[in-house]
Amino acid sequence: MTARKTMLNSGFAGSDIWRTLHRDEPVLLYATVILAAMMFPAFLAYLAETRTFNGINVWIKPMKFMSSAAIFLATLAIFMPYLDQADRARKSVNAAVWIISVFLILEILYITFRASRAEASHFNRENVIGIVLYAWMGITILISTALAGWIGWLILMGRDKIAAPELRYAIGVGLVLGTALGSLTAIYMSTQTGHWVGGVRNDSEGSFFFGWSRTGGDLRVAHFIGLHAMQGIPLIGWFASFISAAAAKPAVIVSAALWVLVTAATFGQAIAARALLPL
Repeated sequence: MTARKTMLNSGFAGSDIWRTLHRDEPVLLYATVILAAMMFPAFLAYLAETRTFNGINVWIKPMKFMSSAAIFLATLAIFMPYLDQADRARKSVNAAVWIISVFLILEILYITFRASRAEASHFNRENVIGIVLYAWMGITILISTALAGWIGWLILMGRDKIAAPELRYAIGVGLVLGTALGSLTAIYMSTQTGHWVGGVRNDSEGSFFFGWSRTGGDLRVAHFIGLHAMQGIPLIGWFASFISAAAAKPAVIVSAALWVLVTAATFGQAIAARALLPL
């Protein structure tokens, strides 16, 4: 068993996790740090800002996307040791790591630039430049998500002997399922004129923190739930493995099925113009 795999086989923690990730996954680690660090000046700007967009402070959206992208990259960095050694050595996997990291940083920079001007980044169809850049955002995030799903598939198909194969299974299922659900909901949402369905078409009366509409449907709910199967399913598998290694795989299968049902239910609720947490 290799040191890379030993790091996380007993759980997603360890006193030397930072050194190990710095050694084995520097691109993902540094990209995560960059995005997390960007939140500090964005927060200072938020405190001083008086302008709003869609009814909320212009800096709220960049901070949400910075945190989301940082979590996504950190998730991949932590899960990469579960790849077979031969797969991790592939040039295509290394290229995928670079593509995901660069695409996400560029997208966050664009969202931040638009926010600084109190302009839309998503659903911006006001001119040719807005249309082209919105399409570029959609393509790059779909590529990044698909590559994460591909890495999940490689993990799921892994054959190297490790101490926690049930955890590798949970990680693979989580990445693949999160890619599928997150991408499908995102594709549908991108074809609309906004994430609202009925109700007030701004976020001023949205739910705490997430800002989901409380006066009508909000397509972001299903997208959020579906995408975060990437973290939720592995966590369920991790907790289940503490109870019984034999129980981990059935727990992952059941939780994955429930995750699909909840995503579908919240998607149906949104397109029916019903709020998840109505006023």
